[in-house]
Amino acid sequence: MKAAALALFLGASAPYTTPSYEVAVEENVVYATADGYWSRAPQDAPKEVMKRLSEMQSPQPLELLADIYTPKDDSSENRPLLVMLHGGAFIFGNKEEAGQVAWCRYFASLGYVAVSMDYRLGFHPNKSSYAAAEQAAVEDLEQALAYLLARKDLRIDPERVFLGGTSAGAATALSLAYRPAQEDAPYRIRAVVNCWGYVHSLDILENARVPILSFQSKNDPVVPYRKGYPMNMFFVGNCYGTAKVAERATALGIRSEHHAYTEKEHRLQLDKQGQLTPHYYEIRDRMASFFAECMEEDLPAQGILHGDAVQPAVAGE
Repeated sequence: MKAAALALFLGASAPYTTPSYEVAVEENVVYATADGYWSRAPQDAPKEVMKRLSEMQSPQPLELLADIYTPKDDSSENRPLLVMLHGGAFIFGNKEEAGQVAWCRYFASLGYVAVSMDYRLGFHPNKSSYAAAEQAAVEDLEQALAYLLARKDLRIDPERVFLGGTSAGAATALSLAYRPAQEDAPYRIRAVVNCWGYVHSLDILENARVPILSFQSKNDPVVPYRKGYPMNMFFVGNCYGTAKVAERATALGIRSEHHAYTEKEHRLQLDKQGQLTPHYYEIRDRMASFFAECMEEDLPAQGILHGDAVQPAVAGE
């Protein structure tokens, strides 16, 4: 039995689950440039963003920014990496969203390099433009990973990369984690945290065996918990929420843990004033434990659902 698993068995704290470091932050790092409409917008200014949508012209060159959180005075030469992506329907959001900042600070205090990143936003109200926005976010995440792994001063272990996000950010993380031909990547994605995100096809889960930790309310008014149209935007196409993702992962033998809630809320980590909720801390602590477990290759695949029953998935559903 490996050290982390043995520590869990004996009741001791597993590595990377206890805050041990002060945190340094490198802000507004340009990790890539790309053509797009915009790469950041306030969550609480819908009129401003809708005005941007109505005035959208051709894409323009953008600097894509990230904030990098690192543990101070640690001696590890092989730090795990966590990259978190904000939500916002591919039109809103930025790397300073309170939940992203708090998650990154906490995981850096555990010994991770933790990153909150902006990515390209904006689309015209049609299927092809929305799909292009989704793809642009995936490409930006790939660019961020390439930049971070090239930074030798960050001392990132390419075998211990973790991805996560909320809503559109979670959809982006899932898309990259389950892309085809993952074995050719210069890094290994150990796990992905899916906070009220979605996939367009459950079949993508057959492309890789990346463990998934999911959170969502059964009464989410924005992203379907099981199957439907996000924000009732029919041009987006059918999407599968965390319940369906967890069911299919379990059926495929992928390590999966799913936590279901009952509030009629989309953003569980923040209240209406943008302040952290108790759910933020629940998600944070479960992330730390799940990620620590997933660093051990010999742990068995399993499906664990909280607040919902495991149901067999139907192929192609």
